[in-house]
Amino acid sequence: MARILLTGATGLIGGAVLHMALGRDEDVTWVCLVRCASIEQGRQRVAARLERFTDPFTAQRLARKVEIVPGDFTRADHDMDPRLDECTHVLHLAADTSWWGGVGVFRTNHDGTLALARRAQAMARLERFLHVGTAMICGADAPSLVDETAYPADGARHIVGYTQSKAATEISLAEQFPDLPIVVARPSIVVGHSTLGAAPSSSILWVLRAADALRMLPCSPESCVDIVPADWVAETLVSLLTKPDLKHDLYHLSAGAAGRTRWADVIAAFEAAEPSDGVRSFRQFDLDRDSSLLRKRFAEVFGLDDASKRAMLRATRAYYAFCSLDLTFANERLIEEGFAQAPSLASYLPICLANSAEIVEQFSDDLEMFAPAPASPASSPDLPMAAIA
Repeated sequence: MARILLTGATGLIGGAVLHMALGRDEDVTWVCLVRCASIEQGRQRVAARLERFTDPFTAQRLARKVEIVPGDFTRADHDMDPRLDECTHVLHLAADTSWWGGVGVFRTNHDGTLALARRAQAMARLERFLHVGTAMICGADAPSLVDETAYPADGARHIVGYTQSKAATEISLAEQFPDLPIVVARPSIVVGHSTLGAAPSSSILWVLRAADALRMLPCSPESCVDIVPADWVAETLVSLLTKPDLKHDLYHLSAGAAGRTRWADVIAAFEAAEPSDGVRSFRQFDLDRDSSLLRKRFAEVFGLDDASKRAMLRATRAYYAFCSLDLTFANERLIEEGFAQAPSLASYLPICLANSAEIVEQFSDDLEMFAPAPASPASSPDLPMAAIA
């Protein structure tokens, strides 16, 4: 019987994994390593995440199927809980996704993952360790079509410490744990859910809606953005985790050249879902040169009267920087392996918009990511719960 250790169960993709997997009648035990004071507290944290995918009663029922191990993946090599010893698979999703977390982000994502890998070495029945990184480890100077084999690269210029920490983690895992059956999955930009829309999370969706409201883009409408829904990512991760034979040990979980979305397609999808004048004209601007113009327009549309809106402006600038890169992540390996192509954003954007709250309210799902870094991030490896993906 498969026994799967999951980190990051209380995050978006972790919740999508559990919602999908626990609804099936399979001979699998899901073991969730959760930061909590007790098993019941941990179960309620998992149930709270599942409530974003289903009704409260079903969420509680599904959470009862999970085996909770109170703990911290960043200290897993000191965790002698015998329930971890018999795990046959590890799905490592947990991470600090803070953009400006400094040393703390690196210690959690890099050092913490190595601690989990050391603990995995004691799992005698281990068949696969699936580490979930990010396709953006390619950095800011990558070609428009990014291939898996070219990265991580020593010369990559990272916009944020988060992607740098993920790149370093992949290098260290390969160098220090050649004996572990490690497979790396790199999702591209995860937005929404193909059937539940914005209900599970509004992360990054608010950025697309903000861009639509601002009618401003830092790039050409013909430039591309590689977007995939959370449920497709969850389904693909579980398949990568459990498929007996894989041709490679590294995969992009992305829309790829065949499924990438142009900004023009995003604009057209917004116009179809929320008709305006039929044109929906956007102003193209330079993010560095025209920063004051963006601030002025943001103040007109959303206001800058409180701290959350000012944080939202900072976050908008940060995401715009990524948008201007015009990157697509090659996914031929995934398709050749027999996995389905991801649904296009245009196909499920109407569902996302149908159950969306106000844009500023939706930003709250990403607020912790853009909180200012603490004065001394190296003083403690601990993270706020909301920072764990």
